[in-house]
Amino acid sequence: MLAECRQFVLPGHNELHAEVTVIPTGELEVNIKENNNSLKADFDELYFYSAGKETELVCRDQLGAESVRWHLNLANDDARELAKLIESAEEEYETLMRDL
Repeated sequence: MLAECRQFVLPGHNELHAEVTVIPTGELEVNIKENNNSLKADFDELYFYSAGKETELVCRDQLGAESVRWHLNLANDDARELAKLIESAEEEYETLMRDL
């Protein structure tokens, strides 16, 4: 069970790069290198909203569904890849817990 790391260029901000780490225990870490900005969320706090050529990744507070903690725009292909990584991590974690 290993964390998966990817680097994405943020659309509309060619100078900004998001380094994303998917941790199989149910966590996502995002580091925007140029801004030295770190974002964290649990998988169940994440929502993907697609619009045109971009997909917005939104982290909502679990207690208040309307409370947005942070959001990030990704290219559609990058968002799909990230969603697949999260799904794979969840499946891997469930399999591991079942086998224990």
